[in-house]
Amino acid sequence: MDARFGDAAGSVPLPSPWDLNTYLADVAAYRKRPISLQPAHRSALAELGCNGNGLWIARKHDDIIVYDASASGRNADHIVLHAIGHMLLGHGGPGSEDADITRISISALNPALLDALATIAPGSITQILGRDDFGDDREREAGVFAEMTMVYAALPRRRTRSFWPFGRRKSK
Repeated sequence: MDARFGDAAGSVPLPSPWDLNTYLADVAAYRKRPISLQPAHRSALAELGCNGNGLWIARKHDDIIVYDASASGRNADHIVLHAIGHMLLGHGGPGSEDADITRISISALNPALLDALATIAPGSITQILGRDDFGDDREREAGVFAEMTMVYAALPRRRTRSFWPFGRRKSK
């Protein structure tokens, strides 16, 4: 995990001052896939096994992070960064070889969530991934990624603001 975590953490420098939208744009540029955010009511997300927090919708050419519309500040950042962690750690999504990941079917989405996603053509969706779809280890990794990103984003600026897993630098 250390090598993958270090690669994911160091792949996109953290903006200074911290700005989630700037970081999302940088991650999108790094992955060569646009990322957009879509708020939805918590109850619409809760039925999908994502604890009402967030959902990653991978489409053919872009990604959408659906998050709890009532979340704000640090909580909203954590939900979005958790999904980004899955992306940068290679947990599912386009091109992934994670055969053991369960993917949510479009038919499993409740009407309230479908209403929130009305502008998304169902045929454009390749995968819908919620928190319960990744397994405990991947969930823990994405959670650590989100927390560490938030901690390092708050630190005083140095040359770069990428972080190394658990404070260790890569050995040369």
